[in-house]
Amino acid sequence: MNRFKIVLMASLLVQGVACLEAKADNTPEGNKTNSKALGVNAVSGKVTNEQGEALPGVVVRCGNTNVQTDLNGEFHVNVNDGDKLTFTYIGYNTITKDADDNNLKVVMKENTQALGEVIVTTQKKKQSSLEIPVAVSAVTGSVMEKLNLHQMDDVAQFTPGVQIQLQSPNNPGYVIRGVTSDGGEAYSQPRVSVFMDGVSTSRSRSSAVELFDLERLEVVKGPQGTLFGRGAEIGGINIIRHKPVNEQKGELSLNYGSYNQRQVTGFINTPIIKDKLANRFAFDYDARDGFIKNEAGGRLNGKNALAFRNSTQWWANDDTSVGVVLDYQHDDYPGTSFHSINPAFGNSNPNSPANLEAGKQLGIKRNVGGALLNIDHNISNRWSFNSITGFRAFNSNEHFDADGTYLPLLLCEEKEKGTQFSQEFRFNYDAKKFFSGFLGVSYFYENSSQDVNAKANLQYLYPVFIQKSVKASLSSQIDNVKGLLSQYLPAAYLPMVDAALAQLMSKWFPENPEKDADGKLKALTTTPDIYGDLKTALGAVGMDLDQVLAGLGDNGKLIQATLQGISAKALDTAYTEQGKNYGTNQAVEVFADGTFKLTKNLNFTLGIRGTYENQETGYSSATVPSMFGAILYHPTEGSAKVTAKESYWSWVGRAALNYMIGRNNIYASVARGRRPGVLYFNNDPKDFETLDPEIIYSYEAGVKGSLLQGRLNYDFCAYHYDWYNYQTSVFNATTSKFEYDDAGRAHSFGLEASISYSPCRYLNLFGNWSYIEGKFNDKDDNGNAQLYAGNRFRLTPKNSFAIGFDLNVPTGEKASFYLRPTYSWKSKVFFEESNEPEFTQDAYGLLNFTAGYRFQPGKVYYEIGAFGKNVLDEKYIVDAGNSGRQIGFPTYIGGSRSVVGVMFKMGF
Repeated sequence: MNRFKIVLMASLLVQGVACLEAKADNTPEGNKTNSKALGVNAVSGKVTNEQGEALPGVVVRCGNTNVQTDLNGEFHVNVNDGDKLTFTYIGYNTITKDADDNNLKVVMKENTQALGEVIVTTQKKKQSSLEIPVAVSAVTGSVMEKLNLHQMDDVAQFTPGVQIQLQSPNNPGYVIRGVTSDGGEAYSQPRVSVFMDGVSTSRSRSSAVELFDLERLEVVKGPQGTLFGRGAEIGGINIIRHKPVNEQKGELSLNYGSYNQRQVTGFINTPIIKDKLANRFAFDYDARDGFIKNEAGGRLNGKNALAFRNSTQWWANDDTSVGVVLDYQHDDYPGTSFHSINPAFGNSNPNSPANLEAGKQLGIKRNVGGALLNIDHNISNRWSFNSITGFRAFNSNEHFDADGTYLPLLLCEEKEKGTQFSQEFRFNYDAKKFFSGFLGVSYFYENSSQDVNAKANLQYLYPVFIQKSVKASLSSQIDNVKGLLSQYLPAAYLPMVDAALAQLMSKWFPENPEKDADGKLKALTTTPDIYGDLKTALGAVGMDLDQVLAGLGDNGKLIQATLQGISAKALDTAYTEQGKNYGTNQAVEVFADGTFKLTKNLNFTLGIRGTYENQETGYSSATVPSMFGAILYHPTEGSAKVTAKESYWSWVGRAALNYMIGRNNIYASVARGRRPGVLYFNNDPKDFETLDPEIIYSYEAGVKGSLLQGRLNYDFCAYHYDWYNYQTSVFNATTSKFEYDDAGRAHSFGLEASISYSPCRYLNLFGNWSYIEGKFNDKDDNGNAQLYAGNRFRLTPKNSFAIGFDLNVPTGEKASFYLRPTYSWKSKVFFEESNEPEFTQDAYGLLNFTAGYRFQPGKVYYEIGAFGKNVLDEKYIVDAGNSGRQIGFPTYIGGSRSVVGVMFKMGF
C-alpha cells in the first residue's frame, strides 16, 4: 500500500511536468536587470490597487529590462528619455505609463475575468500562493463577503482537507488532514496553530473568533513548525486582518434572517496625517435565537457575539512602519443542546425540542481580546527587520447540562481563563537572484486554568448510574460471604441461599428503575437497606451476619463497614464535585528558513526550528466525596494544588524542491512535525501521567498554477504521513475516565484538488475535493497490537467536496446583478476514535447562496440582496459522545438549521 502511494505521488509529479512544459510556450521571461548605461535616468514609484494596498511582485517592463515591485509595492528602474513603462500583474489590467516622472504613483484595476493570484505571507514575506512549495489554501476577505462567510466552520468548506467543528465558541475543533486539535484543558497542547496577524491564539477557549473586515484567511497544511512554531504539528491557520490605508473609506452591512438572525458589521478607515498616520475601526454584531426550543425555558444553539477592533498604522519614513491593533470580543450565547442518546429519558432526536432542567441558566459568556505591536523596517535593499509583540487574554463561563435529559443528573459550570505574551524578532534577507530567507528568535508564555463544578441530584443519579458500580463492588463481597456460609450450612441449604441472595440483588439493583405514572424516573430518597436485609435473611436461618463477617477477620470488618456505610442512607439532592487544572507553558525558539535559486526555475527550500520549552501542570479539588466516593473529580489534600513540571529540547524542519514553469509550480517536500508532550493529573492527584511528544513525518508532492491568461487556477497534491507516539484517548467505563496513551502509531494518505475557472468575464466556477485515508496502524511503537487498529480518525470524512459559481452580470456602467450558490458535501464521520456506530454522522450536504444587486450612483455604492444557509434544512449532528458519557449518558449536538434572510450594504 505504501509503495502504491509513493508511485501515485511520483506519477502526479511526472504528469504535471509533462502537462506544464506543453503549456509554457508563452511563458514570460524571468526578471532581468540591465546594467545602468551612461546617461540613463532612474525612475522610482509605487504600485497599489484601488484600495490603496501595495502590490508586491508586479512586473515592470521597459524595453528589454524587467524588474518587480518589492514587499511595499515599490520599484526602481533605469530608463532612457521617451521610454514607456508597462505594468503587468495577474488578475489586474495591464497599464502603460510614460517614464517621465521620478515618483510614479500607479493604481492597478482588477481584471474582472482574470482570477488573480492570492498574495499570502505563509513564508514570512508577501508571495503569490502559487509560488510556495507547500499546500496552502487562502480565502480572501472579498470572497468571504461575497459568500456570506462569518464563522471559521463556514470558511472550512472552501479549504480542502480541513474541517472545523463549532459546538460553540467555547468548544471549537480544528481538523487538518484527519488530525484533530480540540482539547479544552489548561494542560492540553495543540496540533493545529491558530494565529491572528502572526500572534498565536491556539488555546482552545480563545481561538474561535468572529471573521470580519479581513484581508484573508490562510490555511497551511502539513507540519509547519518551521513557519508557525511549536503547535503546528499538522498545520496552521492564520487570520490576516485589514490594515489602515491612506484613503478615506468605510462600509456598513446589515443582515436579517430566520430565527431572528441579525447582523451589523462595518468599518471606517481614516487617514489622520496623509502618508504618515491612518486609523481603521471595524466592528461586528451577530446574533440569532436558538434553533432548539428548551421546554424547561429558553432556546438552545443560538448566538450572540459583539466584536470590535481598532488598528493604527504609522509610516515613520519610507523604510519604517509601526502598526498597533487592539481587539475585543464578547459572547453571550444561550446554552448548547446536549441531547441524550438514550430514548428512555426523552426524545433522542438531536434536532427536536430539548428538556434541559436548568432552562435559561444554561449559556456561555466569554471575553477574549488582545493587543498587537508590529514593527517593519527596511535595513537595506536586501535586509529587513520585523518585530511582532502580542498579548492576549480570555475568560469564559459556560453552564451546560451534560446528561442531556430532563433529569438533574449532571449540571456543570466550567470557568476557564488565561493570559499569554509573545515576542518574535525576525530578519528577512532577499538577494533577489539566488537566495531569500529569514531567521529569528521568539519567546512565548501562557498561563491558564480550567475550573469545573459538577452538580448532581443523587436521588436520580444513583438508580441510573451509581448503582451499577455499587453492584459490581458488592458482588465480590457477597461472594466472600457465600464462601464462608458454605462452611457452616449443610449443602442442602446452599441453593436456597443462592436464590435468596439473587432475590435480594434484584431488589437492591433493579434492571429497570421505577417510574411514575407519567413514565418519568422516580426519585430514590435513600439507598437500599442492604445490611439490614442481609441481617434479616440470615437471621431467618438462625445465623447472625455480624458473626459471619467476624469470621472473615479484617476483610470482614471492611465488608461490614462498607455495607453499613451505604445502607439506608439519605441521598443528597445537591451533591457537588469540583476540579481545577492548570497549565503554564514557556518556550524560546530559534528558527531559520531559506530558498536557494538553483537555476532560473528550480528552487530548493530548507528550514529548521529549535525549541526549548518548559511546561508546568497542576490540579486541585475541593470535592467532599459522597458515601460512594468521588465520581469525576477526586480531592486533593486540604484542597491544595499539586504540580509537576518538565522541560524539553526539540527540533522540527522541512525541505522542499519546486520547479516553476511560467506561473505553474511543481513541488515535492518532506517535513518533520511535533506535538509537545503533555503533563497532566487525570482529575486525581494520584493519577499523574506524562505523554511523550508526538512526532510526524510528512511526504508531499503537488502541482499548482495559473493557465489561460489567468482564467484558470488549479492546485493538486498528494501526501503521506507517519506518526510516532500518537496520543490517543480511551474511555474507561469502569473508572468513568478518558485515559490516554502515547505509544500509538498511525498513518494517513490523502489527495486534494481545487480549481477555479472563469469561462467569461461574468462567471467564475470553483470547487474543491479532498480524499483522506487516515487510520491507526495494526501495532503500536512497542510492537503490540493496538486497540484501535484499522480505525479511522475522528471527525474526518473520507471524501468531501464543495462547488459553486459566482455570476456577476452588469446592468449598467456601475451596476450589476449577482448570484452565488454553493454546495458542500462530506461522507460519513466518526466522532470517537473507537469508531462506535452510535457516534457517527452519515454523509450529508449543505446548499447555501447569496444573490443581489449592486449599484453606485455616485461616490457611494449600495448593495441589496438575500442569503441562505442550509437552504434545504438538512438535519445533521456536529458532535456525539461528550461529557455525559462519563456517567453513562452520551449526547448528540444538532447542527445549524436553515437560515434565510435579506441583506443591505453601503460604502464609499
